[in-house]
Amino acid sequence: MPAILTHDFFGKSVEDDVSQLLGFTTEDERRAFLLGNQGPDPLFFLCIDPLMGKWEPLGNVMHESRPARLVFAMREAAERLEGIDRMVARAYVAGFVCHYLLDRSVHPLVYHWQEGLTSAGVEGLGPESASVVHAEIERDIDEAVLWGTEHKTIREYRPYAEVLRASSRVLAAVDKVYFYVALWAYGRAIDPRTFSTAVHEFRLVQRAFYSPGGKKAAVMALIERRVSAHGHSRVAAMAHRVRAEAVSDFDNRWHGPWTNPFTGDASTESFADLFESARACVLPALAEVFSCGFDEAASEELTGNLNFEGAPASPDGPVGWKA
Repeated sequence: MPAILTHDFFGKSVEDDVSQLLGFTTEDERRAFLLGNQGPDPLFFLCIDPLMGKWEPLGNVMHESRPARLVFAMREAAERLEGIDRMVARAYVAGFVCHYLLDRSVHPLVYHWQEGLTSAGVEGLGPESASVVHAEIERDIDEAVLWGTEHKTIREYRPYAEVLRASSRVLAAVDKVYFYVALWAYGRAIDPRTFSTAVHEFRLVQRAFYSPGGKKAAVMALIERRVSAHGHSRVAAMAHRVRAEAVSDFDNRWHGPWTNPFTGDASTESFADLFESARACVLPALAEVFSCGFDEAASEELTGNLNFEGAPASPDGPVGWKA
């Protein structure tokens, strides 16, 4: 995932156009759309809940497998609701598609950097460090996007307060979508409160990680490193820093050559290029998703069987996920 702020600003950059296309009329619809731009990522934070943690694997399942069935199931679940729930759910699904489009576009560049760093032979920075390196790359880009978009750092712009803003009514409607999607796309029955719980946990983690002075994050990272098997800290990798720069070491603004690790294709595209490429896909994709003739075959054509990583999706589905 590009990190929380990048997805939020991506949604905000197309919000007015999407609102006009789909006819948003309420604040709940706009909030649902922006929440949708976080995609399945809130599910990763279920790990801190002792009762709901067993549903955390759904986040990886959604990211990795059956993208066409997932998008189609999302749309169908929203359309089968009624009244306000239906309108809110449609807005959420529109945002979810935006999340998918940005992930699919940007992730190959992120994985290019990740694989380069973890295979460089640096002591203590091997394949076991991949998830932490991934988070650091995306956090660095997140900080650059924040300064470039708002000319603010997290000292003035607090992620836990600015993002994931949705009413209980919105969360209840989206809970219904996730319940049906888990059944239709992946053959699993989940707790009906899975998504809303995940959002609450995501908010909690964002507040806990908020450390503009850096001291709280440093203490948390020190504790985590002492108990970590590899001596790495996810807190240190994810906690935003006060960084007043609109550039990142990983944005490839110099258009250097890189290789898509999933397809082997060569590229010189920058993060900005990939961001704009995804942005250009939003309105045509949403017009297709919410058209009368949209079915699983059309969804297959839309996704090209590429998952959220930008890689060809596994045909086997959620292997090993037991709930």
